[in-house]
Amino acid sequence: MDPERIRRLSYEELKQYTDNFSEENYIGKFQFGKVYRGKIEWAAFGGTQHVTVKIWEVPVIYNYFRGDNEERMMDEIILLRHEKVIHHPGMVKLYGYCHEGDHLGVVYDFKPLDTVYNFLLKDDFTWLQRIKVALGFACLLKFLHARNPLYEPFMIRNLDAAHIMLDEEYNPKLIDFGMITGGIFPDRTIYIHYVYGSYGYVDPSYDMIGGWTEKSDVFAFGIILLGLIAKRVFTEEDREANAPFVHQWARSKYGSDTGIKLPKSWLVHGSLQAESNESDTGIKLSKLSLVHGSLQAEPGFFSTDGANITRLAMQCVEYYPEYRPTMEKVVKHLLKLQVVKRHAGFLGMDQVLHGHDTKMTSSPLRYLRALLKLKRSDNL
Repeated sequence: MDPERIRRLSYEELKQYTDNFSEENYIGKFQFGKVYRGKIEWAAFGGTQHVTVKIWEVPVIYNYFRGDNEERMMDEIILLRHEKVIHHPGMVKLYGYCHEGDHLGVVYDFKPLDTVYNFLLKDDFTWLQRIKVALGFACLLKFLHARNPLYEPFMIRNLDAAHIMLDEEYNPKLIDFGMITGGIFPDRTIYIHYVYGSYGYVDPSYDMIGGWTEKSDVFAFGIILLGLIAKRVFTEEDREANAPFVHQWARSKYGSDTGIKLPKSWLVHGSLQAESNESDTGIKLSKLSLVHGSLQAEPGFFSTDGANITRLAMQCVEYYPEYRPTMEKVVKHLLKLQVVKRHAGFLGMDQVLHGHDTKMTSSPLRYLRALLKLKRSDNL
């Protein structure tokens, strides 16, 4: 796909692709709207192209100012046209966009299976598939967090299991960039307006440190990883009921499953300090596992992996950002798992690892030029 070419679509076309946004094609919500399966019928060629359709709406539970979603869509278009980004296997390919009055949407050239959010509790979502998702998405975040001479790392800031779409081979794709900053973008807090991220994934240290860092994404990744291994998800019903977040549940279970009472000296705002390796009884934390019992009985599961991946997830959700690993270290830890070493073929290691070390060389000036080009043309 030529990154400089993008189709402008009408709202009527989006309705055609999704059968008038039918319930059958509805996949789920993202932070600022909804996502649908779509089909483009090519009568002249007798073929069908499967796509993903995302539409922005005025959010109900998040702060919103008029024009915010237009800015979010504009940033997404610029990002997904970047010559390096479009080649990464974890990024969606942009087919076209719609900007018709209050109707905003994008179409991805991508046949969706479902979101990670919708899959987390399913029994037929296997251990190997979950590991494939975890490793693939970790590699994408490592790529986005990579430092370059010209600019700071990207920060997503609203990572969410509902924002990760899977294809039919369980390859993860990030489908929302509504709070992205860094990289080719200048500071985007101008239209965030006290939106802190997705419920259940927000870095609890935000108020303490006064902003986001890459470690905020690491925290959210830890929540996603806990969901993958423990079959846990924070739902809308949980939010309304003020139920514990996934990381709060994990901290309460991390010692209780084996009868170990964690010493108070290890707890900082309810978080295990990274340097604490043993309980007062001498039992190493690395032997504790939060992997769901049904997953432990599956092919490819090793007990040592269960303990190691649990500890990695708990390190990611540490209260203090400095105790959390970088995404580079997360990838290294995942690559050491026995399941990864012994099932590299199934996990598609060549594709999973391809591109995550790619360096982008464009500066924020390129973003500004692209923004001016979009605003001056009839594209937006």
